[in-house]
Amino acid sequence: MDGRRSHKSHKQALRIRNDHPNQYDESHLKFKRQNITDTLNYPYMAAVIINGRLWCAGAIVDVNWVVTAAHCLNYVLQVSALKSLKNYVKLRVGSALPHEGGVLVDVEGVVRHPKFEEEPVPHADVALLKLSTNLEFTPHVSLIKIYEGTKEPYAQSFVTVSGWGAVKGTDTAFREHTPSLLSARLKIRSHRYCVDAFQLVSGLQITRDFFCASLRNGTRDACLFDAGAPAVQKNKLMGIMSFGPENCGDEHQPAVFIKAFYFRDFVKHTISSYKTTADLIEAMKEVEPELNEKEEYPKDVRIKPQDLPNDII
Repeated sequence: MDGRRSHKSHKQALRIRNDHPNQYDESHLKFKRQNITDTLNYPYMAAVIINGRLWCAGAIVDVNWVVTAAHCLNYVLQVSALKSLKNYVKLRVGSALPHEGGVLVDVEGVVRHPKFEEEPVPHADVALLKLSTNLEFTPHVSLIKIYEGTKEPYAQSFVTVSGWGAVKGTDTAFREHTPSLLSARLKIRSHRYCVDAFQLVSGLQITRDFFCASLRNGTRDACLFDAGAPAVQKNKLMGIMSFGPENCGDEHQPAVFIKAFYFRDFVKHTISSYKTTADLIEAMKEVEPELNEKEEYPKDVRIKPQDLPNDII
């Protein structure tokens, strides 16, 4: 391991999904993940589609709520007015293909964690997407329960991560998502391993709300378009992918996930607070009190729920 990327800014040294991808035709760098033909074993998966493009992954946690990474919404919250949010953001569920099959559902509202920060390292990087309609659960569409235990994920155990992340690219350029859902079984690394991996190369501080996972020799990894991807262990949601290093498939700089242990109360509070879409829309309008029919580009529509439990980040 060396410090070749230490001169770059923090943002340059992280894989964070904010911008439209460039296209790269040639590809010689690859790593392996299992190809999934349907969602029968992954019914909780949701493809986050923004402006017609696959943007991130998410997990169904209630009949009309999907959890994903908060930074995935940075782009749309800068260009989409509240009244037209559903024209920009949609979710596809029940299909291994992000652009066909299953059910395509509009997103009516977004609730980002009240303490979400993107720099220098994403913090509280979790958001909930409120669907415009309740999902009809089937063998291919269902929720995943969030881990409720008191013990955090332990090092050397494995999590299954699924998503549409890139698996090939040119040098560091992983820019094309896969056409079908993929999964990888990754080993959770110790907190010390994670801290050292990012501090030595990028000077970044990895806090206790994260865990890292990778596989020896980097043969399996999470990559671009995998932000928000669920990490699952024993049929429980253990975390969602937040960010990773510049190079996909780098054993020494694993993918980084926010622990369910730290965001589950936020999820519970949000779902119980906004029973209907109308409730959520009104709350969003309160955040942007000057928003009206003539305004098209509010700064943000993040909600800051009050009276959250003390153990939330």
